[in-house]
Amino acid sequence: MDRTPHQIVNPLTLSEPVGFSHALVVSPGRIVHVGGQAARRHDGKVMGDGVAEQFDRALGNVIEALRAAHAEPFHVVEMRIYTTVMHAYRVSSNTIGSVYRRHMGRHYPPMTVIGIDELMDPDALVEIVCTAVVPEVSEEAALEDEETRELLEEIEESADDTVVIGRPGAEGPEEFPERSPA
Repeated sequence: MDRTPHQIVNPLTLSEPVGFSHALVVSPGRIVHVGGQAARRHDGKVMGDGVAEQFDRALGNVIEALRAAHAEPFHVVEMRIYTTVMHAYRVSSNTIGSVYRRHMGRHYPPMTVIGIDELMDPDALVEIVCTAVVPEVSEEAALEDEETRELLEEIEESADDTVVIGRPGAEGPEEFPERSPA
């Protein structure tokens, strides 16, 4: 998983963050707001009986929404998790942490978990809201990327050419593969 383009700030004067960051300095870019995602299937029905299972589906829905907006998990700059079962969330925190890392990698933006009485859907135990910022690509960087892409295409095309050398006494030309870069 790629590193975030934003600067994570965890002051030594605060307690060591576990599973989140204290602050994050956002690079300029396009802002993507992801509305509350619960453990809903495509048909709108909430799936999963436990908080960890619902967290898995809800976070998967967040990732789906991010990618539809041309953002990636490492672009997330803030996340809020609402749950109606805070005690069960705490008890399941190790499993939820593993689920989180499967979806988000080891990118821990500032986030908070908020215990609430109920969500809009009475079957939902978890709802996740986040904001992502996709950094701007300068025209210069885009031009460099295009030049790099063209250079790589030229190299690939020339690598497809096989060197053929005839050897005295050989029935036909002998092929010598090029050495791969070390």
